[in-house]
Amino acid sequence: MAGSDGDQGRPAKGYAMRALLGITNSIAVVLGAGCCSLLGMLPLAAVLIFLRDPQYFPTYLLAAVLSAPGLAALFAIYRDHPGLSSASARARRQAMDSMTERGQSLPDWIAKPYVDSGTVYGFFRAYWRAYKILALRSWATWLPLGFIAFALIYDLQIMSQLSWGQIMFFPILVCLLLLVQTALVSLALLVEYPRARIRKVLINGLLLSVRRWYMLVLSLAILAGYVWGLMRSPILVALLATGLIWYLVWAAVRWQADPFFRQMARESEDPGVQVMYGLPAAGPKCSSFTALQDYRQ
Repeated sequence: MAGSDGDQGRPAKGYAMRALLGITNSIAVVLGAGCCSLLGMLPLAAVLIFLRDPQYFPTYLLAAVLSAPGLAALFAIYRDHPGLSSASARARRQAMDSMTERGQSLPDWIAKPYVDSGTVYGFFRAYWRAYKILALRSWATWLPLGFIAFALIYDLQIMSQLSWGQIMFFPILVCLLLLVQTALVSLALLVEYPRARIRKVLINGLLLSVRRWYMLVLSLAILAGYVWGLMRSPILVALLATGLIWYLVWAAVRWQADPFFRQMARESEDPGVQVMYGLPAAGPKCSSFTALQDYRQ
């Protein structure tokens, strides 16, 4: 009986050890990739830490646009890294393995994994490879949003000086907050579909931000807490909290974009792609989104 109890205990200890290693690997990836993103988003990080005057908002906007590839690369790591053990990444790997066994390959309009499937906790090479791939299109995506944000903030300044300006203050502020979420969702779409038309990415990013608008509140609350932490203890918060904060933001943005991913998989009529995105056998179409050809040019 004692030997039987020991045999029963070994699998439980093995599961516990694998779970502990999985948690440790996830923490290492999140912390490490977050530190990489501090270099990839160095303009924005430097402005937030050293320039604390709202009147220089054009500098903040320029720094954000220049930092877009750094955030896109971080989203790419979170999308594919095996060490994070996310459900979407596991489903993607399993579907791709099944497609490979059948002699099929992933369609070229969907981004191939940015992280090798054999990676456990490495992130440095994958991050900068994703940065190189996504840099130009990330800048092209955020640049028009930067101009729109500049116009909205400038309008807010004008409205604050007019007696009747308070009437327009709240609508402009809502537009500005939606613009922030549109920028984040657009990066998630760009990471998933690197060949997509920029104009369509921005339109669908806005539609998804409005469709699941309550995630906007969560994302902005997380980012506001992060900025507050940077103001109080910049080095500690930047090194330890950056990866976790952006992972939470990515998870919220990824969930916002999920209806679009499923619609794209449905339109592809590819069983392997549909399995990869967890598409049910049947379901309603999302007619508010644009056609597949805009993403596979």
